[in-house]
Amino acid sequence: MSTMSIENGKAAQDMTKRTTSKLQDLVYSLQNSVEHHREAADKVNDGIVANLFRDLANERESILKTIGGFMSLAETKPDESSSFLGKLKTCWTSFRSSLNSGDATVVLIEAERAEDTLIAQFKEILPEISGNPVNEKLLGYFEKVKAGHDRVLMMRNQYQAAG
Repeated sequence: MSTMSIENGKAAQDMTKRTTSKLQDLVYSLQNSVEHHREAADKVNDGIVANLFRDLANERESILKTIGGFMSLAETKPDESSSFLGKLKTCWTSFRSSLNSGDATVVLIEAERAEDTLIAQFKEILPEISGNPVNEKLLGYFEKVKAGHDRVLMMRNQYQAAG
């Protein structure tokens, strides 16, 4: 076992119930993000936008697995089902896409809102685990999530300007 794995394992075991609860909230948000992006990729009528959503879903799924691993080390089993609110957002996006015949701009607007929610979730948990080696990993994931948000925002702005 590597030194980093041992450090991460000890840090995960030292996490408080409040921190693991916050991590669970992040797991819900990430699962919602995965489902939302996959649904959006299936509904949108634009291959470039669909590929963006598939990339983001795959990236978020990878992050989700690592966070689940941290929780397991802390002897907490992550619940990887989506939250009710997340399912509702996915349904809303699907409904809006249907009304607008899979219009890429509409789907990108909804995706950008979902990205804002995920970023807020990261901002809430990061101070909670400051000083824990798990924090370093989450900071890296936060940067990836922000970069994904920026990609969605840039594409949304391009499609709105062209629309």
